[in-house]
Amino acid sequence: MRGLAIIVGFQLLGEALVRLAGFPFPGPVLGLVLLWIGLLRGWVLSESVEKAAGFLLENLTLLFTPVVVGAIVYRDLFVAHWLAIGLSLILSTSIGLIVTGKVAQWLEKVGTR
Repeated sequence: MRGLAIIVGFQLLGEALVRLAGFPFPGPVLGLVLLWIGLLRGWVLSESVEKAAGFLLENLTLLFTPVVVGAIVYRDLFVAHWLAIGLSLILSTSIGLIVTGKVAQWLEKVGTR
């Protein structure tokens, strides 16, 4: 329970910072970055969040249920704009994979120096 409280606490911290500063950035993403920094610095022990993070990852499909329900509710919109939605999904996924791969290769190269 403590690990989940730490994860949610960092998410709330990220959300609060984004709202206070007025950044056009997702608060949970900033919270994740802050948690990552906390883990790197040793402010948060990985053992304290490992169990909760594992539970969340194991049940990740349940967290996508609202998205699927939303897709069903807006079926007509998807039918009307299927080409634009499909292309944007394919392109954004491809670009994300390519950038992630290039960054991983760069980090691997930098880490071996």
